[in-house]
Amino acid sequence: MGLFGLYRERHTPLHRAPAWAKMLGLVLAAAWLAWCTVPAWSVASALVAIALLASTLPPLGPTLRGVVPVLVIAAATGAYQLWQGDARLAVDLAADFVSLICLSLAVTTSTPLDESMGLVSAAARPLRRWIPPEALALVFSLTIRALPELTRILAESRDAARSRGLDRSPRAMLIPAGVRTVGYALAVGDAITARGLADEAVSVSRRGPVRR
Repeated sequence: MGLFGLYRERHTPLHRAPAWAKMLGLVLAAAWLAWCTVPAWSVASALVAIALLASTLPPLGPTLRGVVPVLVIAAATGAYQLWQGDARLAVDLAADFVSLICLSLAVTTSTPLDESMGLVSAAARPLRRWIPPEALALVFSLTIRALPELTRILAESRDAARSRGLDRSPRAMLIPAGVRTVGYALAVGDAITARGLADEAVSVSRRGPVRR
């Protein structure tokens, strides 16, 4: 979950690139990786992705915590395919895993959350007859910000259950975590209502398409 806090202000080419260009490049790269099945090209793509990630000068600790689990999954997937006797597919899948995570991290480390929200809002404008773009951007922002908080709640509930000797009881962890999660959701809802954001979203939806 710490991956969402990877952004650091830098002056690299990717930091200067617009958010829409980076997102489009990520989509095109994913399509290329799905289409390409030549192991040599897949490995070359992985090396390029690693170089792009390194060019953003990401924070070392959080980046390693994000990359290492994917490397383990890539290695396990490749080992399984190798055990099945398909060395070409093993190399291709492992390299594609590495490429996708490194490219995604490169976009994350070089794009502020506000720019990502603006991109979501702009992409939602064709749907503004049914969904206010500002409301969708708000939902996106709240979801991104809620994930680390929910992870923290689960970790604290698990630690509390373990300290009482109830680490093998799912109820001892899930019930407190569920109660705290509901409390967090209510607090966020109260904050949205207090700022009038909910009423604004509803009024935009009732007015129909917004002419800009």
